[in-house]
Amino acid sequence: MKNKKTKKQSKKKLGKKLQELNKIAQEHFRLLTPTSRIRGGNYLNYAYVHNYEELGYTLESILNICIMALDGYDPNCEKRDIREAHKQFADVLEFTKNLIPHEELEFLDKSKKLLLRNKKE
Repeated sequence: MKNKKTKKQSKKKLGKKLQELNKIAQEHFRLLTPTSRIRGGNYLNYAYVHNYEELGYTLESILNICIMALDGYDPNCEKRDIREAHKQFADVLEFTKNLIPHEELEFLDKSKKLLLRNKKE
């Protein structure tokens, strides 16, 4: 008899955990937005660019940094037309920094705390 009661209590606790976990997930999963079911995948929400010109500049900067990584950085090289390399590095790093999923990482911390707390009980 006690075994059935314990199982019922365990199921209730598990149900509560799942509800709380679902609530936390809805609050923190913000970086990706699902696309249509036909297409699948996700849209990236925080990769903000002001306009097409800025998008083009960002893509060009990424490619220039890749070229410099492969060729070695030489500011006096006339073979490559890479101006303001230091600014391009900074811009690409800033763009990349915006891709870090802070909300989702916060969810993982809260989920871990919730799951481990209830494991101890």
